[in-house]
Amino acid sequence: MVLVMFGAPGVGKGSQASILSRTLTIPHISTGDLLRENVAKGTELGNKAKGYMDSGALVPDDITIGLFQERIRRDDCKNGFILDGFPRTLSQAEYLDAMLKAESIPIDAVVNISLDDEAIVARLCGRRVCPACNEVYHILYNKPSKDGVCDKCGGDLIQRVDDSEATIRNRLKVYHAQTQSLLAYYRSTRNVVDVASQEEITDTTKQMFGLLNLEYKG
Repeated sequence: MVLVMFGAPGVGKGSQASILSRTLTIPHISTGDLLRENVAKGTELGNKAKGYMDSGALVPDDITIGLFQERIRRDDCKNGFILDGFPRTLSQAEYLDAMLKAESIPIDAVVNISLDDEAIVARLCGRRVCPACNEVYHILYNKPSKDGVCDKCGGDLIQRVDDSEATIRNRLKVYHAQTQSLLAYYRSTRNVVDVASQEEITDTTKQMFGLLNLEYKG
């Protein structure tokens, strides 16, 4: 099964993709995680991407596509995968379609998760992440057991530079100007499932599973 997670930064694409990944036993591929991994390692692609990421701008297609192409060719993608953060531009979507068509791999559904911009700002400003294992928390909605410490690996939680309010608002501006138009393209070519992001993660999950005809086991 191949799914594309779609929606503005902060709507919960990553959290829902992780849940789907565990349920379907297929990898959750986050372009954001791939980019941050390369930035941390100081690779050529990572160094090129860092400036764009810190300002909230879209990373150029050649960088994003290179990372994505390498990732889906790994063995763990043979039975499907979930894309989170890719494609973000029409050219990326067209490239993805051409590449998957050549491999005879269909996209089963595009999951479009939506949320009001002001709610997104409030949500992202409270987000904290573990740089060691990439686990995501929130100071109000998804607190770790111990303040500032990752439940999963014990690492120190941080607020990413791209989760500051100024950067978030710029990311939303970029999203609405350049990325949201992709919905029209996908609505004309793919099965788009519209999900309204809820305050409680499980409420969003139940809604999404129902629309995808998947059994939710909690």
